[in-house]
Amino acid sequence: MTLEGKGLFTWKIPNCEQGDPAAMAATAKSAGLTHVLLKVADGTTVYNGTWGIKQDLVTPAVNSLRAEGIEIWGWHYVYGNNPVGEANLAIQRIRQYNLDGYVIDAEKEYKQDGRKAAAKAFMNRLRGAFPSLDIALSSYRFPSLHPQLPWAEFLDGCNINMPQVYWMKAHNAGEQLIKCVREFQNKTPSRQVIPTGAAFHEAGWKPTSAEVLEFMNTAKALNLPAVNFWEWSDARSGVMPGVWETIRDYPWAGQVAPKDICEKYVSLLNTHD
Repeated sequence: MTLEGKGLFTWKIPNCEQGDPAAMAATAKSAGLTHVLLKVADGTTVYNGTWGIKQDLVTPAVNSLRAEGIEIWGWHYVYGNNPVGEANLAIQRIRQYNLDGYVIDAEKEYKQDGRKAAAKAFMNRLRGAFPSLDIALSSYRFPSLHPQLPWAEFLDGCNINMPQVYWMKAHNAGEQLIKCVREFQNKTPSRQVIPTGAAFHEAGWKPTSAEVLEFMNTAKALNLPAVNFWEWSDARSGVMPGVWETIRDYPWAGQVAPKDICEKYVSLLNTHD
């Protein structure tokens, strides 16, 4: 696993720098992004960069970003109704773009009965095709609140865990990240955590630039190699003052971790809190 630094998820490419691939690449480079995560599939359906179009918006974005030395990861929302079909599409899209890594977004649909077998079938097919590819699971931040999700079946075939650490309706980004990492350290199998933080607004809630900074500082303090944020167009919208600038200007390489967060984490471990 070589992923390091800062990354952004995209959802709808037309909403990212007005869909201009060159502008996307320039923006990513100026922000010091090491990787961008593009949606390439939804269930068994090819996702070309937004909903319901046949025009391939992904290829120009991939080419422009890669020309700037930025890693390209694909992400795929899965449902579990046809796991082999979903895995076959994942294989197709990985090969099509020669992706540097692949992210499986499994959420509420995979909390239904019988989904353990579906998760195992999906992962066996995908990992069988790519024994050494970086594959990540993107799902809930606190597994203790979602025991129905087949965590082990997915993580058995993944080498990275990308929990969605969205501190919605709260403002304690660092505390939630520490709790997330601690919970996953106690799960089997345990995988390298690369968390995804909140750079979006929803239902009247939005993160502050201070919270985004706290999230990244905490990740550094926990010796996590990289972070992601959801989501490009929202982060760049200007609706959340200072959030994009904080992500852009954060010097991931060589950043000194704040001691107070380290001390807090050690204290929590020592007290089994």
